[in-house]
Amino acid sequence: MARRGAFVAGAAAVVLGAAVAPARAEETTLGSPHATTPTAQTILDAVAAIEATRPFLRTVWRPPAAFPPSAPVAYYAGVGGDPDDPQRPAIWLNPDHPELISPHVSRLTDEIPLLTELLLAVADVRPNGAPSLGLETLPPAQRRAAATKLASDVAVIAKYTVYPAVDDTTFAKRAFAFAVLRQMTPGIGGVATVPTPPAKMPWEEPYAAYMGRDADARVPRGWGTIRVVAGGARGPLAYESLVRAYVLATADRLADGEVKSAYDAADMRDMASSGRDGWAARRIFARPYVAQVEELFGT
Repeated sequence: MARRGAFVAGAAAVVLGAAVAPARAEETTLGSPHATTPTAQTILDAVAAIEATRPFLRTVWRPPAAFPPSAPVAYYAGVGGDPDDPQRPAIWLNPDHPELISPHVSRLTDEIPLLTELLLAVADVRPNGAPSLGLETLPPAQRRAAATKLASDVAVIAKYTVYPAVDDTTFAKRAFAFAVLRQMTPGIGGVATVPTPPAKMPWEEPYAAYMGRDADARVPRGWGTIRVVAGGARGPLAYESLVRAYVLATADRLADGEVKSAYDAADMRDMASSGRDGWAARRIFARPYVAQVEELFGT
C-alpha cells in the first residue's frame, strides 16, 4: 500500500498523538451525536479500515455526467456500480481528475474526494477485522459530512495516500496518457469501437486497430473508428493492442502540439510503407504511451 513519503503507523501515532494531545479528555467516536473532531486513534483506525476494505472494491472510470452533484469527482456507487463485476462494490472515478490516481506531492488534498468515498465504502462493506469508525450509525447526509472531514484529516494529518504521489513535473509529463485514459472511459464519445470479423482485421493488428476518423459509416461523423476483433480477445497482447489503438485515436484528435506532430509523422511513414508492416511507425510512436496508460489502469 503506497503512502505519501514513508508513512509508518507507529510513527504516525506519535505525531498524531502530539497533535491532539490537549483534547484527549474529550475523545468521542464518530457515531456519537456530539462528535466533531476525529481523534488520533480514529484517524489511524480510518487508515487501517481503508486498507482492509480496498481489496473488496472495484474502481472504475465513468464520464463526468454520470456523477451526482454531491460527489462530482469520485463516488461510491456500491454493489452493481460496475457492470463488468456487478457483485463487487464499486467506486467511480471522474477522468477529468487524474490527480485521484496520481496525486501531487505538492498538495495534500488531491486524495480527499477518493478517501471520502473509500470511507463510505468502509461503512457499507465493513470487512472482518476492520476497525469500526461509527460512520455506519449516521444518516446518509451526516455520514457523508463526517466521512469528508475524516478524509481530510487522513490526508493532511496522517499524510496517507492510496496511490504514489508524484512531483508536478512528472504529473505534467503524464498529460497525454491521462487524455488516453479519459478517451477510453465509456460514455466520453469521440471514438467508437466496431466489432469486426477476424478476416477483415489488419494482419499487423489482429486484435484492435485504429482506422482513422470517418472510417466507418456506422460511427458518428468526425469520430475515430477502432476495429476490434468480433467475439473479443483476451490476454496481454489483445489488451496492449486495444490500448495502442486508443493512443493513436487520441493523438489523432489533438489539434496540435508535440504529440500530434509525432503521430502525424508516424502515420505518414506508415502510409508510405508500400506493403510492408503498415503499423510499424505508429507502434513505435505509441509504445511509451501504452506503457504509461497501462500503468495508470494497473493502479
